[in-house]
Amino acid sequence: MDSNTATDHYTVRSPFASTGLLCTQSVADHVQRLAAPYLHLQPGSSAPDTWRVTAHATPSDRSVTESVTALGEVAVDYAVDHTDRTLVHLAPRGEAWVTQSLLRATRAIHRSAASRRGVLFVHAGLVELNGLGVALVGGSRAGKTSFVMASVLNGSGVMVCNDDVSLTVDSTGGTVTGTGWPRSISVRLDTLDLLFGEDRARAVLASLSHPANETLPSLRASGIEQHGTALIYPWEYADLLETKIGRSLTVDAIVHLSLADDPTEAEFAPVPPPHRGELLDRGVLPLPNKHLNIFGHQPEPEALLRTHNAVTALPTFRFRYSFSDVRQEVDRLADLLRGRLSNGP
Repeated sequence: MDSNTATDHYTVRSPFASTGLLCTQSVADHVQRLAAPYLHLQPGSSAPDTWRVTAHATPSDRSVTESVTALGEVAVDYAVDHTDRTLVHLAPRGEAWVTQSLLRATRAIHRSAASRRGVLFVHAGLVELNGLGVALVGGSRAGKTSFVMASVLNGSGVMVCNDDVSLTVDSTGGTVTGTGWPRSISVRLDTLDLLFGEDRARAVLASLSHPANETLPSLRASGIEQHGTALIYPWEYADLLETKIGRSLTVDAIVHLSLADDPTEAEFAPVPPPHRGELLDRGVLPLPNKHLNIFGHQPEPEALLRTHNAVTALPTFRFRYSFSDVRQEVDRLADLLRGRLSNGP
């Protein structure tokens, strides 16, 4: 990126915070594309007391260095001035990494603000499945991404988020809303093969623009990631599946998802109320961000408990499915949920 390129001020907004962004128009356009529909960017300076992120400033003498090293990616370095509320991206350079880095930092600030409000962050996908808001809770490799993508391909699903949902409750304590965040989607390579066939899967991989895809193959070569993985930006996901992505959704049911080793192990079962809290807690993220938890994120305990109680009051189920049958299993879960919820929790 040419450091002499003109820069402009922008404001980034979410339901939880407002932050400033100083960058070139080209980077701003890329950030807006990556952030939609979760964060909104508009021209103009942010309020004086808000955090500002940029790659076009000299760090102050008060700044401290923060480094983010995600698995399979290069290190990303920042200079952070907590007094002036300014975060400067230092390295690596190049427009793709500057864009990714500024968005990552902006997202971390907004998520920290959400955490202070008592938002519950859960390792879960959120999809509108035949008109029902379904949060699919599960750890890494539980089959969430495959299930969400298959539901969209089947024409029965609309994705809000793939792996990371924030849950809030309304003032009455009865309606739970799930909100997504601008985060790249980590997809197993065998999922792409299964859903699209090997030839189209190779074409999809060649078209992806996340800069970390240049280094992620090292994880498979080293044996860390058995199946291989690729990162898909939300806009690429929407184009690939010819769909729209939702920003938020009312949650009607919680489904704890897992993969069956054998099709005979597939199951669907309700979770009794006394066991819902313990099961949910396994999927709750202890921190709002994987990195950059440096902006203050401690919630009021009562606010967090209120959200937790509302989520555990929702109809909750276990669903174990066969990976190779994922498209059929999408329809099966939709039918099972519709039948259960039409008769009450």
